Amino acid sequence: MSEVEPLSDEQRISVLEGKVGKNRTVITIVALTMVVILSVSFTVLILKLLRADEPYVPRSSFNEQSAIIQALSEEVKQQQLLIEHLTLSYSQSQAAAFQHNLVEQEQSYQEFLGALKLGMFDLAKMVQGSRTWLDVYNDKLDDAKNASIAREKALKRLSIKKPN
Repeated sequence: MSEVEPLSDEQRISVLEGKVGKNRTVITIVALTMVVILSVSFTVLILKLLRADEPYVPRSSFNEQSAIIQALSEEVKQQQLLIEHLTLSYSQSQAAAFQHNLVEQEQSYQEFLGALKLGMFDLAKMVQGSRTWLDVYNDKLDDAKNASIAREKALKRLSIKKPN
């Protein structure tokens, strides 16, 4: 076997210094860990000792709130019963009269557009070179009249009876 050569004094000192540095680091880490553990433990212990046994909300306040909730739920039930007994009939309300007025307005609007178109045609006959603007306005009047006719049909499709 081979013999281990003895280390010189300088080599021994350097090995010992390396071990001492590592030991010092380990001891420092262990000490810091112990300090943190102790401080957390003391903090938890203090918080447990200072904790009050009373609830955050007084019992009387909780009872008042539950009484209010019960009263409101009963009122909701009463309102639901009232809603169930309501009847929504348009013939008894003024919706039928309103629908009739809207239909009449659309019809008079269509008559107005027809008269306006006729008047513009007569005016175009009096003024030379007015064919271009007459075509433009006729298209716009036709679009407005078609939209009015569509609104009138939609109003008539509603199932509301005429007022007597």
